[in-house]
Amino acid sequence: MSPRPQNGRHARLVDPALALLTAVAIAAGPATVGAPLSWHGTFALGVILGGLLLVRRSRPVPVLVLSAAALVGYQSAGLFEGGGVWPLSAALFTAALTRPGLASAVAALALAGGLTVQGLDASETLARGGVELLWLALVTAAASSWRQYGRWRAEHRARLLQLEQTRLVEQRLTISREVHDVVAHTLAVVGVHLNVAVEALDDSPEEARAALRTAIAVRSRAMTDLKTFVGELRDVPQHGLESLAELVAQAEAAGLDVRYDAEGDVDALPAAQALTAYRVVQEAVVNTLRHSDAGRLTIQVQAGPGAVAVTVTDDGRSAAGFTEGHGLTGMRERVTALGGTLRVDTGGGFAVRAVLPLTDHLTGLAP
Repeated sequence: MSPRPQNGRHARLVDPALALLTAVAIAAGPATVGAPLSWHGTFALGVILGGLLLVRRSRPVPVLVLSAAALVGYQSAGLFEGGGVWPLSAALFTAALTRPGLASAVAALALAGGLTVQGLDASETLARGGVELLWLALVTAAASSWRQYGRWRAEHRARLLQLEQTRLVEQRLTISREVHDVVAHTLAVVGVHLNVAVEALDDSPEEARAALRTAIAVRSRAMTDLKTFVGELRDVPQHGLESLAELVAQAEAAGLDVRYDAEGDVDALPAAQALTAYRVVQEAVVNTLRHSDAGRLTIQVQAGPGAVAVTVTDDGRSAAGFTEGHGLTGMRERVTALGGTLRVDTGGGFAVRAVLPLTDHLTGLAP
C-alpha cells in the first residue's frame, strides 16, 4: 500500500507554495551560474512546470510526462541550459509514490534527451549525467522512504483499531456472561415455582404460597446480584473527557495532526454526558482512521449551561459511499438515550456533531 497524497487544507497550502518555489528556482536558478534571464525561456518554463504542479496529486504521472516534455523542448530550442532532472524534482517525487519504475524511466529519458539536444562533448556529458543521475536516485529514494512510512502508518492504524475492537468485545462478553448467569438462572427457578404455585393453588394453598415465597426470594437474590454487578461496573473507572488527551495521543501516533479545543467547564459535566461525549469522539476518530485519508483532525467540546456539544471533523476525502456500521449505530443510541441529537456528514470527509442536554430528558430535571 502506498501512501495517499494528503487532501484538504494541507494540499491547499503546500501545492501553491511548491509550485511557486519551482517556478522561481527554474527562472532564477540558471542566473546564479551566469546564464542570462529570459522571459520567453527560463521564466516561461518556470511558469509551465510550476503550474503543472498544482494538479500533481490527482494526475502525478501525466504531470511528470508533460513537465519532462516541456523541459526537453525548451532545451532543444536552446532556451534553457539547466539540468535535466532537478527541475522535475517535485513532479518526479509525486509520481514515484505510486509508480516508481515508470517515474524513474520518464526522468531518465528526459535526462538523456536533454543531454542529447544540448550537443555537449563526451566528458561534459558524463560529468553532468552523473550528477543528474545521483539526484534522480536521491529523489526516488526519498519517495520510497515516504511510501514505506505510509505503509507503517496504515499498519499502526490497523493495530489500534484491532486493539480497540478486541477490548470492546471482551467487555461485552464479560457483561453478557454475568447478566446471563443471573437472569437465566433466576427465570428458570422462578418459572418452576410459579408453575408449582399454579398447579397447587386449588388443592394445596399452603404449597402454592410456599412456592410463591420461594419465587419471591429467588427474585430478590437476583435483584441483589444485579445491583452488585452494576455497582461494580460503576466502580470501574469510566472514560470521561479527561481521557481525551490519551485518545488524541493515539490519533497523533497514527499520523494525524490533531487539534483539540474545549470551551466551558467540561470537568463539571455529569458522568453520563461526559462518558457519551468521550465515546462519540472515540468512534469518530476510529472512523477517520478506518475510512478516511485525512491528515488533520479537529475535536471541539463546548460545554454550555444547558447542553454540551461535541464536534469532530477531518479533512479527508469524500466518504459519500460510506454506510453506518455498529459503531455509529451504537453512538447514535447512546446520544438518543440521553435525549440528544447526532448528525454525521460524509460529504467531504467525516463530520460528526452530537448535542447532549444537561437535563434528564425523562423528568426535565438537572441530574
